[in-house]
Order: sequence, then C-alpha cells, then structure tokens
Amino acid sequence: MSAPPIRGAGFVDDNTVVAAATVGDVPTRIGISDGDLWPNCWADDDAIYAANGDGSGFGDEFSDIVVNRIDGGLDDLIGEALAVGDAVGQVWSGEGFTRKPTGMACVGGDLYLAVQDLRADFNEAPAATIAVSHDKGRTWEWDRSAPMFDDHVFTTIMFADFGKDAEHAPEGYLYAYGLDGNWRDSFDDSVPDPVDLWLARVPQDAVQDRSAWEFFAGLDGDEPRWSDDLAERVAVLHDERLQHPSNADAHAGGGQTVGAANLSVLSQGGVTFNEPLGLYLYTSWTELTFEFSASKAPWGPFELFLSRDFGRYPWTDVEMGGYGTTIPSKFISDDGRRMWVQSNVCPCAPAGISSYWFGLRPLALEPR
Repeated sequence: MSAPPIRGAGFVDDNTVVAAATVGDVPTRIGISDGDLWPNCWADDDAIYAANGDGSGFGDEFSDIVVNRIDGGLDDLIGEALAVGDAVGQVWSGEGFTRKPTGMACVGGDLYLAVQDLRADFNEAPAATIAVSHDKGRTWEWDRSAPMFDDHVFTTIMFADFGKDAEHAPEGYLYAYGLDGNWRDSFDDSVPDPVDLWLARVPQDAVQDRSAWEFFAGLDGDEPRWSDDLAERVAVLHDERLQHPSNADAHAGGGQTVGAANLSVLSQGGVTFNEPLGLYLYTSWTELTFEFSASKAPWGPFELFLSRDFGRYPWTDVEMGGYGTTIPSKFISDDGRRMWVQSNVCPCAPAGISSYWFGLRPLALEPR
C-alpha cells in the first residue's frame, strides 16, 4: 500500500469523502483531572461518562482504571470519579498486566465499558471483557469466570459513538470496532502490530453475551453480511503504512516509548458517527502522528483524510500530538463541521511536555 501525502492541515483527494481538515496544535479545553485514554459516551442525562487509565481521574484515588462523570460545556468541564479499580473490572492475564478502558457506550440509560488486559510495558493486549452499569457508573457487573475475548483477538474494543444515548444507532444494535494483538504498535514486537480494523454488532439487550456477537463478513452487493464465526470476518480498514521509518538513532528506548520508529497507524482511538454529515470518523494515531479516516458506512471503506505529523520529541506547549484520540459526540456542531478531539501525552514519555487529563482540541472538516 502506497503512503498518502502527509500534510498537517489534511489533504485534498478526489476519492475521499472529506475535502479538507484542520486539527488544533494543542488541547485548549481542559477538565482538571489526572489520567489518560478517556473513552467516553454521551448519556441520556446529558452527562459524558468517561473512563481513564493510570490516574485518579476527577477524584483523588489513583488506579489503573477509573470511571468518571463529566458535566458542563466546553468552557466549564466539571467531573467526579464514580468507581475505581476492582469495582470496575479484573485482570485476566496474571502478573505483569493491568486493566485499561478502551470503549464506552450509553444505551437505554445503561453504560457499557470495554476493559482490556494490557501488559505493563504497553506492548501486548491478550484479553478483554465488557462490564455494565445500571446506575450511571457507580456500580459495575461482568462475568467473572472468563474474559469475553482472548488470544489477542478483538481485545481492543471501541464502541461506536452514535450520539446521546446512542440515538442514531442502527435499531436494536450496538456497533463496536476492534483491533487484534495490541492497542497500538507493539514496540518490541511481542505480538503483530494491528493492521486491520474489525467491526462487530450485538443486540442492545445482549451486549455481555459473547454468543450474540456478529462480525462484519463483507458485502453482498450493497448489503453487509454478518457472521458469528471470527474466521469469516473481513476488515473494514486495512492499513500497513509505517510512520517515522527507523534510522541510526531511532531505537534508544529498547522497545519503550523513547525513540519510537516504524510506527503502525491503527491504534486505540474511537469511531464517532457525525450525524449531520452522515460520516463515520475513525480517529487513530501513532506515537508521533494523528491518523484520521472517514467513511459513509460503518463497514467502510474508510479513507484517510488527515495525517498530522507532530515530529520527534521533544514537543512544546504550542504544538503536541497525543494518543487515545476520540471525538465526543456531545460537542459536534449542528452542521457537523466542527468537533473536538480528546488526546493525551503521558508524563512518562520523553516528550518534553505532558497533557495528562481530559483535554480537547478543535477539529474542523469540509465534506466533499
């Protein structure tokens, strides 16, 4: 696959559904908090519910996972921590692994949270399950006998964001996108880097029933085909591009964040349905770039419309990238052309700057 041109303000291509796009240099709307990742959903009570990893969220108790409620608008993001650690999920893979939130959904007033096992060095994600809350995030239930997904297959689960209480979701279903192997490039190649984005659907009344899940298995004409057999699934996006090819000084970190190179471009971000434009937006990233794609249908084809390269570290407080990129549907403008992207920079990275809170930057696009 040939690499598209890299342009910080997006690029024009007659074959894409987006003519041009721009994304902010830094987060400019911040909810004072502590943590990263922040998969989120917009609930029927008008609040955003979001889960963070490795921090105290909007509370004061540190954990590898915290569930939070966020109220207010862009200029007054006010949150509270609701549930922490063992009250949210469990680790299936033993010593050396922690819990990380990867996706959230709100439907019928209930909240669903996808939680994965992630190795402590961030290079392997072997298992995942889904918890449910019937009381807006304060208590959570899940099958404690076994994970819903294992063997590194569909273990980074990102629920599609269909707006307030999933109001635009296909009737009766939740959709979820997934990656195999790891949540992003496996820097030490413990597992294959994700190059395929997968799609599944499940009835809204059976989200925790693994046998009820169906996977996109291609098209019959214009109609999607679904199968409960993982062997029949077909990727909605296949992308083998690599960003920042290796060079003589690229591997100082021995597989860690320092000196990241040869970065695969599919990572844990989010897919948001922009209802005014009728577009599905997948916000992915690498250690050093944003990689945003769009499609007119949940099963693709997804087409890259923005690849923003923030350059090698150190970054500054006037230009920085980030990971865990999502578009909260609550803040999509009425015409769909203005949105806000959540992303993070960890103080554990040698980036020279950090953005370790629920922070939003503007995204503007022009549809074709």
